[in-house]
Amino acid sequence: MQAAKMGVLRDKLARGNLTSVAFLIVNEQDALSRAMYWQLKRRAAEGIPVYQQSPLQDDIWDTLQGDKDDFLVYDRCGYLTFHIGLPYSFLHLRYVEAAIQATYLGNICNCTLNSTQLTSSNVTTERSSEQNTTAIEPQNTNLHHHHHHHHHHHYHHHDYSQIRSTQNPAITQITSTTTEQEHTHHDSEH
Repeated sequence: MQAAKMGVLRDKLARGNLTSVAFLIVNEQDALSRAMYWQLKRRAAEGIPVYQQSPLQDDIWDTLQGDKDDFLVYDRCGYLTFHIGLPYSFLHLRYVEAAIQATYLGNICNCTLNSTQLTSSNVTTERSSEQNTTAIEPQNTNLHHHHHHHHHHHYHHHDYSQIRSTQNPAITQITSTTTEQEHTHHDSEH
């Protein structure tokens, strides 16, 4: 199962010094998937949260134009760098790993951030009162899609986190070093 293999990938990336990579499993919204939430959560690698959508909210997979076995890779600014679907998203293949490495090590978003201003912060999120559901508060709802050609000038918080326990959205606590800088994204083919 993909959920269990994500921990192996996370650990492999960490051994290669890619230490602030966050994983999140998004369970489908249908009734059968919701009924099997706890089984999925048990199979997921330790420290990788499983997000259960509420049946009353818009389906995340529809919003992201993806499917349940897709991997969406985002950069530090929250921009989509890779959308990997089946069969390429199977973790025994190297496509997901290569996409994460390219995003982590490369300048995929053409970010022109150059700053030495560092601040430390603790980030926490609140759990929803609904059972098995956590509210997602996206920091940046302006996702890049693959064929847009435009410039963005906006303020970003670059999070170079050393993750303590779990990742978004069910974060218990992240101690991070944050660089704040006005910078520009030059989109070519996102």
